[in-house]
Amino acid sequence: MKQKSISIIETYEQLKAISDPLRTKMLMYLVEEPYTVHMLANELNLSRAKILYHIRELEKYGIIKLVRTEERGGNLLKYYQAIARGFIPADHLLNYVESKEATRQSFLEVLSRAKTRVLAAPDETFNLHSSNVEEWNNLSLQTEFTVSQKKFLEFTQKYRTLLEELTSDYTEEEKQHYYVMTTAFQIEEPIFTKKN
Repeated sequence: MKQKSISIIETYEQLKAISDPLRTKMLMYLVEEPYTVHMLANELNLSRAKILYHIRELEKYGIIKLVRTEERGGNLLKYYQAIARGFIPADHLLNYVESKEATRQSFLEVLSRAKTRVLAAPDETFNLHSSNVEEWNNLSLQTEFTVSQKKFLEFTQKYRTLLEELTSDYTEEEKQHYYVMTTAFQIEEPIFTKKN
């Protein structure tokens, strides 16, 4: 199955289905690759019955789909995967509290998955060969800034374009795999600013 990059959530029922915190957590796995109920139950340390219930709900509302089956040891293994790498509520659903909570939960899950990727990265990822950060083969930073909403939106558009350019020009011999995780959102008050 070829995943779409983004799927628009069109119905309130779909929105409710993805706003459940456990389903959001499951989707983080299912956007990456196909999983069976048993595999998800092991990853999340939950019963297969509980995972199966939520898999059926996500499948019922077209969020995930059965992508293949395998017979192994007399058992039929069913692999499910998310139909898209990301989900966005349609404009007519944006005022529902579930939209806000689904978005907040997806941010939290992205951060959690990033932690997992850091822990699983090979040791050489963190080798430093210079004290000049410009020469490092990794990047980790956080910052806060004050800017207009218009400028922030211009920045996010440029950033998306930059990511597209980054992934489009390399030869097979040059190919290296990198993980990039970005979150940006409005905050009440910066904590990195010195108090007077």
